[in-house]
Amino acid sequence: MKLATSSNALPERLRLETRALHAATERSGAMAALLAGRLPRPVYVQMMRNLHALYEALETALQVHGAAEAVAVLQAAPLARAPALAEDLALLHGPGWAEALPLVATTRQYVARLQALARAAPSEAAPPLVAHAYVRYLGDLHGGQVLQRLVGRHYGLGTDTGAPGTRFYDFGATPQVLALRQQLRAALGALPFDEAEQATVVAEACWAFEQHRSLFIELLPAG
Repeated sequence: MKLATSSNALPERLRLETRALHAATERSGAMAALLAGRLPRPVYVQMMRNLHALYEALETALQVHGAAEAVAVLQAAPLARAPALAEDLALLHGPGWAEALPLVATTRQYVARLQALARAAPSEAAPPLVAHAYVRYLGDLHGGQVLQRLVGRHYGLGTDTGAPGTRFYDFGATPQVLALRQQLRAALGALPFDEAEQATVVAEACWAFEQHRSLFIELLPAG
């Protein structure tokens, strides 16, 4: 692999080339309703269940390929969300949430993709896994901080950082969140990806945003 020509090349490409898809995703289905403060609690809980399945598959794949340079840097910070989501679901739904709450078709397709990456060779898996980590974790570190207060207020869970039922959004105090954002962007910018590998990362990130949009629409169809 050849070093990228700029330490900011990949994060900037990702930001610019996924911007339209990112905006469309936020305006779709369950996410649009959540941001407007009108998503029914049962649909919110189902959305969290589906996201848990994504994180569980993603974080398993990241662990499998943890020795790969490009993947190792993504595990340097406390980014994992599956345990916090499980804790939230146990409070929001109660025991047996994994069996009681179904996965929609889009989630099953997404999980299958992540599981295939876990089985792939590290050199093949690393660029797509970087894309999925970018889509999820940087989103959590940005918009997720706004969602924590919105969710806590709308569902009566409390707006303090780490309030029960909102642990998914909790990365610590504001300085820690800002530091994690910087660390993740720096790690992405320092990855030794050549042009073709960067293109793979961007294409996979676009696919991931499209899947998220499909997921949100499937959870709460228009009308």
